[in-house]
Amino acid sequence: MYSGLVYVGIAVIVASLHMIAPDHWLPLTALSLKRGYKKRRVLGISTLLGFLHGSTSVVLSLFALFLGVSIFGLNALKEVSIVVLVVVAIYILVNTIREGRENKNIENTSLLVSIFPDPVLLPIIIASFHFGSTEIAAISITFVITSVVALLIVLAVVMKGVARSLSRLKPSTVDVFVVAALFLTAIYIFFFG
Repeated sequence: MYSGLVYVGIAVIVASLHMIAPDHWLPLTALSLKRGYKKRRVLGISTLLGFLHGSTSVVLSLFALFLGVSIFGLNALKEVSIVVLVVVAIYILVNTIREGRENKNIENTSLLVSIFPDPVLLPIIIASFHFGSTEIAAISITFVITSVVALLIVLAVVMKGVARSLSRLKPSTVDVFVVAALFLTAIYIFFFG
């Protein structure tokens, strides 16, 4: 038997990796430089953005879980979670390739994009369903807190002057690690779930 803490750990890894992507912090950095925001205000806005992004991702995941249980039933959740993990990983990979071809300027991305839900939590929530609502709540809360903390850490590092090296980091690079984590989770569930 495997531990539900594995899914909490996966949620921490995925949220941390995801918030390192420049498309989450670079628009805020660019806006704060343009408007002359003080450090405290930037950190406050980043806390709010990280919280909203994590929370909307949790809501999306819980809604999808509810639909999945309603449509497929409890017995098929293991198979459904593996399929969802693979589908979300492929979706992120395809998006990464598409965005790489478009060569979009991240600084022009709206801050509103930072609060849109991300499907990356969805397969983790579905896969952990059999542990019960306490485990799902722990994963959800951990994901939100990690999103906030990771964004704050990244922005603190950026404001210390490391922005040049971090701004060269492409979102696609981070997405590859997120995709790898999702595929590894699918393999884990297949063999040990």
